[in-house]
Amino acid sequence: MQVAIIGAGPRGLAVAERLINLADDDTQLDVQIYDPYAIGGRVWDPSILQNKYFLMNTVIGQITLFTDESIENGGTPYPGPTMMQWLAQDAQTFLANHSEFDAHYKHEATQLTKSGDFASRGMMGVYSAWFFDWLTRRVRHHQTLNFTQQAVKNVVKIGTIFQLELADGAQILADHVVMALGHSDDQLTEEEAAFETYAARHHLKYVAPTHPSEADLSDFDEHDRVIMRGLGLSFFDYVAALSLGKGGIFSRDNTGELVYHPSGHEPHVIAGSRGGFPLHARGVNEKLTGELYQPLFFTSSALNELRALGNGHITYDSFEKLVVKELTYKYWLNRLASKDSQLTADQAEELKKALATGDNLNETAKQFGLDKFPDFDIVLIRNPARDLPDNVDYQAWFLQYLSANVKDARLGNKSAPYAGTFDILRDLRDLVRDVIAQDYFSADDYEKFMTHFKPLEIRVSVGPPLERVEQLKALIEAGIFEITAADIKVTTVAGKFVAHDIRGQEFQGNAMIEARLGATDLAISSNPLIAALRDNGTFVQPIRTRENGATYKLGAANVDRQTFEVIDASGRTIPHLYLYGITLEGLKWFGTVIPRPGVNTVILREGAWIAKRILSQI
Repeated sequence: MQVAIIGAGPRGLAVAERLINLADDDTQLDVQIYDPYAIGGRVWDPSILQNKYFLMNTVIGQITLFTDESIENGGTPYPGPTMMQWLAQDAQTFLANHSEFDAHYKHEATQLTKSGDFASRGMMGVYSAWFFDWLTRRVRHHQTLNFTQQAVKNVVKIGTIFQLELADGAQILADHVVMALGHSDDQLTEEEAAFETYAARHHLKYVAPTHPSEADLSDFDEHDRVIMRGLGLSFFDYVAALSLGKGGIFSRDNTGELVYHPSGHEPHVIAGSRGGFPLHARGVNEKLTGELYQPLFFTSSALNELRALGNGHITYDSFEKLVVKELTYKYWLNRLASKDSQLTADQAEELKKALATGDNLNETAKQFGLDKFPDFDIVLIRNPARDLPDNVDYQAWFLQYLSANVKDARLGNKSAPYAGTFDILRDLRDLVRDVIAQDYFSADDYEKFMTHFKPLEIRVSVGPPLERVEQLKALIEAGIFEITAADIKVTTVAGKFVAHDIRGQEFQGNAMIEARLGATDLAISSNPLIAALRDNGTFVQPIRTRENGATYKLGAANVDRQTFEVIDASGRTIPHLYLYGITLEGLKWFGTVIPRPGVNTVILREGAWIAKRILSQI
């Protein structure tokens, strides 16, 4: 049996591992992996220069590629080292025997010693290469496992098998095809295309949405004023690229605060977004491997009770109310545990009981004497500038905001009032995935979920390492970066890019960077494989019908959510053609994660299910 896996990232490797290790000894199995990038995939490719400096946003103690006992219905596990364990045990030997990896990684491996350390993106690629090397040694007599560093342009069904067309024109046959495609580039929007044309005509610089590691910033220098749109994870990559990447240095002063020493070659950057605020810094790691927060209010039983009352559906408002109550509860537990609470042990126990049974938890905490602490205010968290007067010095206030963010995150991802509260959203994602997978929401409420909850979760729980937020603060203090207020709008006037924000500020520049990846939207993807399968009707976007009869499309491709087999434009399931991961974002929830040990992590769980289904067809 021939199995083609398109994509050599963690998802593709997860399927390959389960196929090799779960197949019977006498099973004829040929597994071929295809990717134009290295093993590890595009995001983690160690050969891309910037991936040596761009950081992961998951700590090394919470990263694995191995299926462990926690994986639900995953088959017999073959445990192996987490990234932290691999760095301590195997990394140096592997790197010494593989000269294709930059010497930088040998040095980096010696520096990554604590579970809370953040590795470079490229180091994840090196770990993936070692994992693939390990897996090839698991191959038995009737099996083959190979990697071809080449893109797949099309997949055509011929009878009961599939023909893959590679970038060099080669035609490959397979009985089963698994597509684990990762982030896709998109066609430029009308506005982006207009900016690109305008920049070429007026000798300006324009970087369209792309992976920051692949953006050419070589001609950006001290003569440039750059308007940057986007304050998410890609933004923090550009923070590093336009400071460290231009020869600058960060150091700590005698108070422990980060200070930036410019090289003199940095451009001046004016950055903003619709929301107006960068992602909250990840709290310093306090969690053990496999440790998960256990919710009190946002539980399966509570959600099912709401669903029963709603005749099979829950409203978005009731969903958010449960989430916010859980966050508020954790916030006050952290405030209570802090040295500033000044409650006796008996008073603390009484408050815990009251919080567990209360309705308005902010009010309950105040009644027990915690009135010197601010309420947990989800509206203010969504818009920290809500109460600012018009005449405030916005840059000075923004620095205070970042300082508070940094101070909070230093207290840890369990203990900090905010970072410790926000981190529980990572632990609750599987429950949210169940809500989406089992259609708890009507089409109207799901639309509200995507526009309200998704931005909130990304803002507070997907943040960069604390170090990156400290670097942003230091760059603002050095006069190299400045952040606009919310609702940035960019136009072109008199041969320049011009930005305005909600506070009426105006900024001009000769360069512009779109600091974001393309949207996960099948309709505008420029990935040749996705485009080919979209145009021939193999990939189709699921449609949802609102209560008023109007419809909207999800950005994902449609699949059977139990088997991951593609459902085409005619509504037919295509046996043995599988799709999972980021291309399903919208149909499924929050696939943009890295595999985590001990928590039934979604990538390894779904990869195992696909592999087991393939093996059951033999």
